[in-house]
Amino acid sequence: MSEFNAWLKTQKDVDAVNAIAAFLAFSNMPQIGSPPVDLVIHAGNAILETAHAASGAALEANCPLLFSGGIGHSTSLLVEAVRAENLLPEIQVKDRSEAEIFADLASKFWKFPKEKLILETRSTNCGENASFTQSLLLKLDLNIRTAILFQDPAMQLRTVVTFQKAFQEASCATVFYSSPTFVPRLQMRDGIITYAEGLPSGLWSPERFLSLILGEIPRLRDDENGYGPCGHGFIPHVDVPSEIEAAYQHVCELLKNHEKTKGRILS
Repeated sequence: MSEFNAWLKTQKDVDAVNAIAAFLAFSNMPQIGSPPVDLVIHAGNAILETAHAASGAALEANCPLLFSGGIGHSTSLLVEAVRAENLLPEIQVKDRSEAEIFADLASKFWKFPKEKLILETRSTNCGENASFTQSLLLKLDLNIRTAILFQDPAMQLRTVVTFQKAFQEASCATVFYSSPTFVPRLQMRDGIITYAEGLPSGLWSPERFLSLILGEIPRLRDDENGYGPCGHGFIPHVDVPSEIEAAYQHVCELLKNHEKTKGRILS
């Protein structure tokens, strides 16, 4: 039995999770005739495929690739993923920033030229990804008109609006495009719930995935507890549709019945 089945039982449960995940994996890519892309930015996370896709996008656009990420919440999971695939020697992952690890992967495996890499190695959260990246680009005297953002798909929407706010407050007119790499989905077959076919390997554990997507909705809300202007002020106002709120409440109710994990997932 799949670990997802510990919490999810029906197709309605699966549909609710998929609705939340699709909302968070915000996609907004350049259209034909759009200005050239000046920069690809990858915000550190533990899903290797997001960095692979960012490298490919920068190669296609023939532009620099900026990896943003210090040593934060996802770093240990990134190191575990790199070790599991035996991609880099221990000396290249131990006590190193996410940006440095991804830069080594990009140059070694994805043929990205080192001279076109930019590393922001201090940030430990989404807000710092944005503000430290903006400061670094200013220091390098790079005028970025358009940029594509890559992040963990579960954090894609919040990352885009966080970057938009940080750059606008710094009087930068950068247009940000959003590429979630893939949209996470669950499927049910013969009563067994798993990740859908066609998704990359190295995904989140079921518990971490549910924790991530359920943690994003309260952060995106524009109320006294959220990250919007009526709360902490970290992001601009984001409309969370009523159907997403309903899906969120549905999944939360399922998890409240599980004493051992509800504290970890719903915290």
